[in-house]
Amino acid sequence: MMRYFLLFLFSLTWPVALVHAASDEEATASLVGMGFENVRVASSGNDTVFVAIETAGYRGTYQGAVVALQELARLYPETRIFRLMLLEEQAARMSLTATCVEGQWAVLGSYDSQDIEDALHTATARNSSERKVDLTIYPMLSINDRKVGGFWEYALAVAPALETSLWRGNRITLQPIIPFAYNSETINSDTYIRVGVASIAQDVVAKDGRWDATLAGGFFHYDRVGVDLRVGYHLTPSLTVGAETSLTGEAIVRDGNYDISVPDRFSFLAKADYYESSTQLQGQLMAGRFIFGDYGVRADVTRHFGEYTVGLYGIATGGEWGAGFHFSVPVGPKRQVRDKVFRLRLPEYVAWEHVLASNSKYKDENMGRNVMTRPDENHSDHYWQPLHVAQFAERELNKGQ
Repeated sequence: MMRYFLLFLFSLTWPVALVHAASDEEATASLVGMGFENVRVASSGNDTVFVAIETAGYRGTYQGAVVALQELARLYPETRIFRLMLLEEQAARMSLTATCVEGQWAVLGSYDSQDIEDALHTATARNSSERKVDLTIYPMLSINDRKVGGFWEYALAVAPALETSLWRGNRITLQPIIPFAYNSETINSDTYIRVGVASIAQDVVAKDGRWDATLAGGFFHYDRVGVDLRVGYHLTPSLTVGAETSLTGEAIVRDGNYDISVPDRFSFLAKADYYESSTQLQGQLMAGRFIFGDYGVRADVTRHFGEYTVGLYGIATGGEWGAGFHFSVPVGPKRQVRDKVFRLRLPEYVAWEHVLASNSKYKDENMGRNVMTRPDENHSDHYWQPLHVAQFAERELNKGQ
């Protein structure tokens, strides 16, 4: 009789053991083991788990969030609400509110993550991203429609980028450009080893996420040297307005020697960015003075297919005009975690922009250019748009449901 009584008690307690939630310390350790950085976890008594993570080990802006939410749902099987703060260089970029009911996910995004920060104020961050070093190998291809021996003029190069962060919001980049194949008949900087980016940058994000700013100084793409300041203000979850101003000089190789001028070229651009979630279309408009002194306006329309983007643009500047297309496609693996201090990696995306129609003056005088302060500027990397991230995270989470 006692044996049956014990079996009965075990049958009552066994299902409870299956749904026992992990402790916050166990959840933190699990996320750290999966490659997430700057991890903090705090569960509350009202069926909510608050989490802060940096997803540098996962491609793009939403893939890491998907993996983290799936793991949190496993660790907290009775929890239905997960509040996720996504970081970059330890600075909060946006938040996700994800609910899971009977295996069906619903995800909302916001620039504001202050309530998550408040809930995590006593949690200790684990697996810091500070002083970790990435070496990313970027391929580079430049093409000019001038004919050389029956072929377009081209230059192929490899551009390894060394990147690290020393404190919250900081980014240090060193990227040489090393050409290895070209058919140029003219002696220009594309045929020499040169600096692509050698800069230090600082990001600042408001507590409520409504505005952000980036100040960068050093060597930039398009053979520029100087300082660049960008400020953005999120009027709505869809619409961001902002401005960019720079003071740069020329840093170009001529006859094998670097010619570096004092920064004396001022540029200013007003910007607007709008994301339409039902069509996944991103519209961008910028107008003002570009870095080589021409005044004009540029408009882009980009379609997001998850991690793939394809877009068209038109530009009118300095009395000239141009039009073309751009795209970015994922190339590196989805997961490239930093198990140690140093990581050798492939770029997450390869981007390309091509002029379909213009005249020679527009191309030869580099019209319509703005400063490129980092090696991976495209429409997929660092795209912390909350509607976009929430939309595609929800789609990934509900695959197969």
